[in-house]
Amino acid sequence: LFWHNHFSTELNSYNDARYGYKYLELIRSNALGNFKTLTTEISKDPAMLKYLNGSVNTKNAPDENYGRELQELFTVGKGVNSLYTEDDVKAAARVMTGYRINNAAPVSSYFDTTKHDTNPKVFSSFYGNTVINNTGNGGADELNDLMNMLFSNNEVALFICRKLYRYFVYYDIDATVETNVIEPLAVVFRDSNYDIKAVLSVLFKSEHFFDMLNRGCLIKPPL
Repeated sequence: LFWHNHFSTELNSYNDARYGYKYLELIRSNALGNFKTLTTEISKDPAMLKYLNGSVNTKNAPDENYGRELQELFTVGKGVNSLYTEDDVKAAARVMTGYRINNAAPVSSYFDTTKHDTNPKVFSSFYGNTVINNTGNGGADELNDLMNMLFSNNEVALFICRKLYRYFVYYDIDATVETNVIEPLAVVFRDSNYDIKAVLSVLFKSEHFFDMLNRGCLIKPPL
């Protein structure tokens, strides 16, 4: 449910149970796995491609919807130190041009090279002025390069660890929690190559998690 809320889609955007099944299967199979892998795969998922217009993203008309959400909501977040630019959004959108949906059973995604922008994609100093070039490998190399760039930024681990903390411990993160809990958790996340289970294991076994002040303070949603 945490990842369903993080990588959210809407049934009424695709109106096809096969999309929903494939999407949920992907989340469930990776829920305690590798976050980088999950993010890479969700970027090509038919439900996500449909929901955030990825399936109509083309070199002649780049759609920035997914490129924006990938950074703002899925990886580096909107923290005070998350300084990606509007041009980074546009560059990420160009990286993702060409992904399409095969509606035949079973529903799947594929890469159409004729719809892909093969020009270099230049990113800001927030991402170390990275340039992603086309290698002709069906888009896979560019997507991997995009993920490598995003996940080399420290903000990814901090953003996800804050979300996990708010979901499982307490909604408010003050300066002390940021320093003593979030930042060490982010180090664990990065050092484990973004292994989700490694972070949860440290958090759930910590004294902080069992502190009396953190008990019974979460308002459970109706679901």
